[in-house]
Amino acid sequence: MQPVVSIIIPVYNASKTIDKCLKSVLGQTLKDIEVIVINDCSTDDSLKKLKKYKNIVLLNNEKNLGPAGSRNRGLDVAKGKYIGFVDSDDYIDERMYEVMSSKMSDEVDLVACSRINVTKKGNVPVINKNTETDAKAFTKTSNYNCDKLFKREIIEKYHLRLPDKYSYAEDFAFGIRYKFYANKMCILQEPFYYYLADSEGSITNSYKRNLFNIIDVLEEMLEFFRSNNAFFEYESELVELSAGFYVRRIREFKNFDDKKLQREFVKRFLIYFKKNFKRYKHQINGFKTKYYRFYRSSYPMMLVYIELQQLRRKK
Repeated sequence: MQPVVSIIIPVYNASKTIDKCLKSVLGQTLKDIEVIVINDCSTDDSLKKLKKYKNIVLLNNEKNLGPAGSRNRGLDVAKGKYIGFVDSDDYIDERMYEVMSSKMSDEVDLVACSRINVTKKGNVPVINKNTETDAKAFTKTSNYNCDKLFKREIIEKYHLRLPDKYSYAEDFAFGIRYKFYANKMCILQEPFYYYLADSEGSITNSYKRNLFNIIDVLEEMLEFFRSNNAFFEYESELVELSAGFYVRRIREFKNFDDKKLQREFVKRFLIYFKKNFKRYKHQINGFKTKYYRFYRSSYPMMLVYIELQQLRRKK
């Protein structure tokens, strides 16, 4: 019998968090699930812990494939009607997949829930209040895949996989293509997904290793839209998506000392904007802020901004 949902969990050195993660997944009120766990050559005792679970599909990578490659292995063997992704350092509400799968239909191809950021200072709900139902409204949901439910039929029909050459924003690359082929979506305000924002695998903690993946992924995104003759139709949203990655990263600059890396990031991103979009300054400078941040689209002014951020941090 085909499972309703296949849940794919890549694991690399997640010994501290994997039990809580799996407990939340295996404790779902929806019982007709398939849990696929991919051990990506962990060097801690993750594999030892995973072998204790008899009700999971355990795949053991012979070489390190990274998060994207491991998720792709899961997709290759998944049998469920729907596909969900969970990260090994996160956990989920027990009702998550029962509620989300109930919202799927012949017309609805994508369901997204809200999430809770789990930080050292406490839990912070991130509630998506959008009522948009068009899956091609690309900016109305998060760039994560773990807060979403996908149809395996669409994934297989269009041969969708995560680009395994990247270690950051690879989930966005998958999600944006899926949305392009999807019809309707349903956005839930219930925060079913618990994201450990302070974990070792979070964006800020992997900052230096993969920062420039973002620009490469965005370039490939634009090429995808051009190849489907859809660039000009969705140009405004594509600029906004790009501005989101840019602005969120520069907001995090205050947490890091590597000014050379920061300057290079700004330089490359501004080259990307100028190359691809004629009218980008307004969206960059006005992205999700009450006041117009004119310095964001100016390289010299961004150098000043970086210096000021460092000075404020030292105080």
